[in-house]
Amino acid sequence: MSADEQGTDTGRELTRRERREQQEQQLPPEHQGQSRDRQDVSLESSDDLAGRGAPGGAGARGGSGVGGSGTVGGSRRRRMRWPWIVAIVVVVLAVLAVLALLIGRQAIDARNHLQSAKASLSSVAGKYQSGDREGAHTAYLAAQRDAAAAAAATDGGLWSTVQTLPWIGGNLSAVRVVADQTSGLLGDAQPLAEHILSLDPDQLVHDGALDIDTVSVIVDELPQLDQRLTDARESLDTIDTDGLMEPVADGVTQLKQQVDGLQPGVQQAADLGQHLPGLLGADGPKNYLLLFQNNAEVRSLGGNPASLMLLRVDQGRLAIADQKASGDFHNARQEPIAELPEGAYSVFIPNVSRFEMDMTGFPDLPSVAKMAQGWWRDAGGRDQIDGVLTFDPVGLSYLLRATGPVSLPTGEQLTSDNVVQKVLSDVYAKYPNPRMQDAYFAGAAASVFDALTRQKVDAKALVSALGQSVSERRLLFWSADEGIQKALSDNSGLQGIIPADGSGPDGATTMGVYLWDVTNGGSKIDYHVTNANVAKRTVCSADNSTTYSVDVTLTSTISPAEAQKLPDYVLSPANRAAGRFGTDVYVFGPQNSRFQGMDVIDGGIEQGVQAQGETLGRPAVRVGTQMAFGTSTTVRLTFVAEGTQDVAPLRLLDTPQVHPTQNSTEVAARCE
Repeated sequence: MSADEQGTDTGRELTRRERREQQEQQLPPEHQGQSRDRQDVSLESSDDLAGRGAPGGAGARGGSGVGGSGTVGGSRRRRMRWPWIVAIVVVVLAVLAVLALLIGRQAIDARNHLQSAKASLSSVAGKYQSGDREGAHTAYLAAQRDAAAAAAATDGGLWSTVQTLPWIGGNLSAVRVVADQTSGLLGDAQPLAEHILSLDPDQLVHDGALDIDTVSVIVDELPQLDQRLTDARESLDTIDTDGLMEPVADGVTQLKQQVDGLQPGVQQAADLGQHLPGLLGADGPKNYLLLFQNNAEVRSLGGNPASLMLLRVDQGRLAIADQKASGDFHNARQEPIAELPEGAYSVFIPNVSRFEMDMTGFPDLPSVAKMAQGWWRDAGGRDQIDGVLTFDPVGLSYLLRATGPVSLPTGEQLTSDNVVQKVLSDVYAKYPNPRMQDAYFAGAAASVFDALTRQKVDAKALVSALGQSVSERRLLFWSADEGIQKALSDNSGLQGIIPADGSGPDGATTMGVYLWDVTNGGSKIDYHVTNANVAKRTVCSADNSTTYSVDVTLTSTISPAEAQKLPDYVLSPANRAAGRFGTDVYVFGPQNSRFQGMDVIDGGIEQGVQAQGETLGRPAVRVGTQMAFGTSTTVRLTFVAEGTQDVAPLRLLDTPQVHPTQNSTEVAARCE
């Protein structure tokens, strides 16, 4: 009976082997063995799933159907490997999951500690300024602890190992650098912070003298902090923020910005700090010549320096040693009182070095300092001059915020609110005699400086007053010590110079607009004059040039009727009758540019170029203006330079006046 018949009779389905044997019986005898070999392979392949269907035939199976059992055994061995492979993969994934969990926890810890440190640190200044020195100290220590904890969270072999991996490794490395540098900065700055935060600012000045010992302790810590900031910046520069996760990249950028914002001030303080005890007379008395400028009679650096005052500092104690007034000097000299830089007289009138009241018409304090020393000797002064300062009544009003009201010998009281008007306006109506005016002017300055050493001073307000005076270029300083001058080199504002283009942290291109009252017979009219300037840079690719222009606007703030009521010493009868006043405008262009021309934009009676040349390393132009009272005039000065100079910012310097000067700069994309 056939297999099919057997299966039918039993009612069951044939197995695959039975069907194979049935099919082989139907083949010719010579092919039956080969068919069986192939079918064995096929069946085994089907039974053993994938991996058993390798090449067929006797050779692949190790011989005939009997030898096929070897292949079945090999398949079983391969099947036995799969559990081991899966187990290994599971273990590896588990280990990676644990590592990821551990690293994740450490990263979160580091982030939380850094954020906490930032929050604590940001509260230090506010607490200190409000008088909560203990709270400020506690906040600083909290920030330091958090920063140290963040650094500890990123330390160890696990973090070091994982940070070598692609992508995630770069982020972990950046977090470690930020944590390490934050912790290092706060740790290294702790001694300085301890000194400052434990200091009562109001005790810096006591018994009429500045506490030099305390100042010395503080400044001695500055060089170490400066070096630490440099090291931190170098470490941060090694981080490539491209490809980092946004929060990590932002953290790196923020720390860079904080370091960059802090370091210039620390570096300058460290450089100058080493000289500060000497400047304060720690190693012997120092003499400083103060030029107290009258902004009502405007000059380039501020105003007519009719009063010269010799300040002596000894062991931190300030005293007025001597004074000279305008009547003490031999003006209208035949020869200059001192030598000026090359090209000065191609632009400036000779009076600048032949009349004492005109020396601040030259906008360069080092040159003015030479002339001031010459005029001091001319008036009989024999003291060695260790430095020269300039100041004005507006700056005096800032100091009065720190000292409070002061009384004059006349019985009048000067306050921060009234000193400018009293000194620059009311005095001329009250005292017609010029010598009385000079005495009042000098007495006001002396009273305030005396108050600085004899009254309780608000240290916070004093620092603010001095800072504002420097930023507005009302307080300038030159030292006879070359080392100190070098230490001041990064502060062109305090030095009273026009900085070289491209210098300073921003690499700015500088222009200057300076004013000089030339009203016939002299006047004090500038109490009633304001100034606004707009500088503009335009790049022209077509001819490879850059154009710089500045619009200078002068405005008279009193009407013709009000001008007629001014005292004679403020405005002479002849000038009142003419109904006009005169101002020379000195404009300095960028270095390596050339003056192109002047245009009258609006108003005025007479305007024109009086002189042009080059001095202080740049082109300069003198423009004469005549104006009626109650009017404005605007003139435009244009300079051209070769090349497309469109990267550096544009900076505009001006004369500090009674009223704030309104300056603005514009950068046009391209020429038309």
